[in-house]
Amino acid sequence: MLLSKQIAVYLNLAGCKLKQYFASNLKKNGVNLTPEQFLLLDILWNEGAMSQQQMADTLMKDKNSITKLADALEEKKLICRILDTNDKRSNILTLTEASLKMKSWVKEIGIETLGKMIDGISESDLLIFLSVLAKMNENMNKVK
Repeated sequence: MLLSKQIAVYLNLAGCKLKQYFASNLKKNGVNLTPEQFLLLDILWNEGAMSQQQMADTLMKDKNSITKLADALEEKKLICRILDTNDKRSNILTLTEASLKMKSWVKEIGIETLGKMIDGISESDLLIFLSVLAKMNENMNKVK
């Protein structure tokens, strides 16, 4: 098998397993979130309120995907949408009190989960891996 094909297969498998592993650990710890919902909340916890378009750009997802994620999080009372006063066509995603209360323990679960995933891999290997992934991403951005 071509090296590039093997890389593509393993990247796809790793991405799928990461979602399954993360979802399993969230559920095991009583967190009613999908990995994607966790990621959206984590960005809001770190960056603060932002428009749905900014979130789509940050997560590199289309706006419809963000709308579905936001709908589910709004239904769980973890975020709310506020009409952007500068652009009436745009909504700002903001955190609710409930999501702020769960922030520290849910983030800790995320950190522990990812820590287990990279257990036994040296920091230098992880830095090389990160550099290679960044270069691959850069190459794919050129193709557009």
